[in-house]
Amino acid sequence: MEVLQRVEATDAFANLLLDARLKQSGLAGPDRALATELVYGVLRWRGMLDWILSRVLDRPLLLLDRPVRQVLRLGAYQLCCLTRIPDFAAVDQSVRLVRRARAGKSAGFVNAVLRAVARRRDELEPDPFADPVGYWTTVGSHPRWLVERWMARLGPEEAGRLMAANNAVPPVTVLANALKTRAEDVLSALLGAVPDVVTGRFLPEAFSVWGAGGVTDLPGFAEGWLIPMDEGGAFPVLALDLSPGQRVLDACAGGGSKSALIAARVGPEGEVVALDSSPRALRRLEAAVSRLGLTRVRPHLEDARRAGALWPGQFSRVLLDAPCTGLGTIRRRPEIKWRRVPDDLARAAALQGELLAGVAGAVAEGGLLVYSTCSLEPEETDAVIAAFLALHPEFRVDATWQSLPPAHDLVDGDGHLRAWPHRHGTDGFFVACLLRTR
Repeated sequence: MEVLQRVEATDAFANLLLDARLKQSGLAGPDRALATELVYGVLRWRGMLDWILSRVLDRPLLLLDRPVRQVLRLGAYQLCCLTRIPDFAAVDQSVRLVRRARAGKSAGFVNAVLRAVARRRDELEPDPFADPVGYWTTVGSHPRWLVERWMARLGPEEAGRLMAANNAVPPVTVLANALKTRAEDVLSALLGAVPDVVTGRFLPEAFSVWGAGGVTDLPGFAEGWLIPMDEGGAFPVLALDLSPGQRVLDACAGGGSKSALIAARVGPEGEVVALDSSPRALRRLEAAVSRLGLTRVRPHLEDARRAGALWPGQFSRVLLDAPCTGLGTIRRRPEIKWRRVPDDLARAAALQGELLAGVAGAVAEGGLLVYSTCSLEPEETDAVIAAFLALHPEFRVDATWQSLPPAHDLVDGDGHLRAWPHRHGTDGFFVACLLRTR
């Protein structure tokens, strides 16, 4: 409950809070797995849970104190989604939890509400004909504005498949660090430790793992064998069309996963200049560089908008994995869908345009500038590229990289790559490859 309260009250990500809390708690095995399922289950299905609770409450859910609200969601999730937990146990634990949260005066209220949910859950079903958008908002458990947007863009059937993919539990996905090991050795180590391992659909060095807990629990993580990354996250690096010895700018490096993959591809003779404007992100990057043994990655605390002025024309390859709304990563970070609002799209696009213009000057003539986002919304993708090209005639969309496997299976007619959770089984990613011609 503490994690859910902090996620709702702040911009913190559930995965980071939950990992820290689990380490403090000492929980292991089934208890750890149940805690993880409860947190992510409530975040994924909050829309449905809130609708169910609204049918039995005598007041708006949002008017309740936050601890009471979270206890009700946790209890409703156990009653409606976890068949292995008896009703009496779910209700009893919820009452105990609200008392521990110093909201004991609400214990009777919580008990009554959850007993009503248990009695009526089979009859609580929204009407798909009276309000189709509202139906998918509830059954698909996404905010109404996203449902409206995706239904208009994709149609009801495909929008429903996208929401279902967002609500599915994703695997832990890693790439083998070619600087330290071979893909076959990683596969062998994983198969010896976890119950379900699948080789990547698009990349032979990628592995999806189910039933393993967190990525740090996997064999080879501490030794630097593993780069945590969804297959979709590797597509921007693929678009760079790298060769050994190249000098590459990773303009918004974040935690360093893409810098690590770039470093593995340019080899010991190459160099990766990795920028981030966040000291916290840079610390994570430096930790990843150390763990993965990346001697040719150069971290810099710097705003990418200054890259062109600092390194004019000095890179044959530049990656801008731009900050975005993250709406393509809902399956891994379900809290994002409840946190974002429509105005966030315009705010993100404005920053993305500034960053793209700022890094453009660092690209050498004949070099490639790759722009990517983990969002597929038009404002953050096509519109940003169109606005940039209108102001920068020295760049054009590059088509040569699109023949590289697996890119040709994902590229649209406009020459941009779009990976969708429901179509490709990856996080949602957009990639545009721009060639500097003069």
